[in-house]
Amino acid sequence: MAGRCVMRLAVIGDPIDHSRSPRIHVAAYRVLGLDWAYGRERLAADEVVGFVDGLGPDWRGLSVTAPLKEAAAAWASERDALVTRTGAANTLRVDLRAAWNTDVAGIVDAFAASGVGGVHRGAIVGGGATALSALCALAQMGADRVDAWLRTPTKGDRLAALGAELGVDVRVLGPDAAPLVGDAVVSTLPAAAQVTPALEGPRAILDADYASGSSRYEGVAPLVPGLAMLLHQALRQVRIFVHGDPEAPVEREDEVWAAMVAAA
Repeated sequence: MAGRCVMRLAVIGDPIDHSRSPRIHVAAYRVLGLDWAYGRERLAADEVVGFVDGLGPDWRGLSVTAPLKEAAAAWASERDALVTRTGAANTLRVDLRAAWNTDVAGIVDAFAASGVGGVHRGAIVGGGATALSALCALAQMGADRVDAWLRTPTKGDRLAALGAELGVDVRVLGPDAAPLVGDAVVSTLPAAAQVTPALEGPRAILDADYASGSSRYEGVAPLVPGLAMLLHQALRQVRIFVHGDPEAPVEREDEVWAAMVAAA
């Protein structure tokens, strides 16, 4: 009898050892009765194309974390609207050569789960691919003005350009600027960054750095856990890996969600 073919998935990035994606995804597929394997691969950005192109027919998809999201977007032949807009993909269907950005929905849903819906003014701490997704999320939540705090303000051109496209007034600030003002704040700083900008009056702060187990913003304002963002974007990844559609619920989704939360 021929050997059984197990569908394979993985999360790629660098660093990658801290990622909780494997256990979150494995929990989801167990509930769905899918015999899928989910691992992790440490890659540099210039290794992404060669790695993905070398995967066999047993590979279903990849979750993508920093600093590989731009390279993942460039690999794909088909891109959803948010990948096209941000130039960043966190989800690949290898068999379809297609890319999605579920980070935006993950941010919006994480704020909503903490009781924060519409906002007028937002703020972003840090740059890079996740900051671009954060800007799209804040725009979806209704922000028409966003302060962006960058350690190197000259790297804020992409945020300003995306803001113009979204109809959001983006003000790029440097480390010595006055306190950031925003109803909702998204921090994309990695754990290694030894800085904490001054903030003025936020209703909530989403700290995307979940790996450290604590936040530099504790006591500043109510915290939206970065783990909540990870879970919400991962649920849409599960839908993509199963159906190819981030908005198409999987069977027994309430049970799938409960298992993912418990595994995180």
